Amino acid sequence: MNTVMELTAVALAALLSENMVLVSCMGIGTHEKSFQEPREAIRTGCCLTVVMILGALGAWLLNYLVLLRYGLTHFQVLAFALLVPGLVAALRKFLRACVPELSRRADDNLASISTNCAALGTALLVSQRSYGLTSALVFALCGGVGATLALASFASLQKEVDLNRCPRSFRGVPIQLITAGLMAMALVGYYGLYLE
Repeated sequence: MNTVMELTAVALAALLSENMVLVSCMGIGTHEKSFQEPREAIRTGCCLTVVMILGALGAWLLNYLVLLRYGLTHFQVLAFALLVPGLVAALRKFLRACVPELSRRADDNLASISTNCAALGTALLVSQRSYGLTSALVFALCGGVGATLALASFASLQKEVDLNRCPRSFRGVPIQLITAGLMAMALVGYYGLYLE
C-alpha cells in the first residue's frame, strides 16, 4: 500500500506542482505552432511524453547499470545529454522505416523535442532523486501528460482571447506571458499537497 501512495505522490507532483512547462519551465523549447494551435500542441505533447518515457527508462538503465556501478556519476549530465537526442534520432528512424504516415506527421515535433529540456530534465530528475524504475516511468508519464495539458490549455486560451478588447500595449507576447504566469500561479498552489 505504501508503494501505491508513493507512486500517487510522484504522479501528482509531476502533473501539478512540478509541471514541466508551467512550473519548471523545462518544456517550452518546442516550436511556436504548439503554443498557438491546440491540435499541434496535443501532437507535440504526445511526442514529448513518449520521449520522456523512453528517456527516463534509458537514463535509469544507464545510471544504475553503468554510471553508479563504475563510479562515473560525474558524467551524468553529459551521458543524458547524449542519450536523449540519440533516442529521438533512433525513434525518428524507426518511425520512418516502420510507420511512414506517422513519421510524416510527427517528424517536425520529434525534431523540436530532440533539444527540449523537459526530456533531459526528466532524465536528470529521475537519477538525482534515486527513483526506482516504476517511479521513474510514472514520473515521466505524468510529467508528459502534464506538459501536454499545459501546452493544449495555453494554445486553447490563445484561440479564446479576444485581442480586440485587449489594450494595444498588451497584445501579442505580453498577454501570452501574463496568461502563462497566471496558469503557473494556479499550479504553484499545489506545492502544499501531501498524501498521508
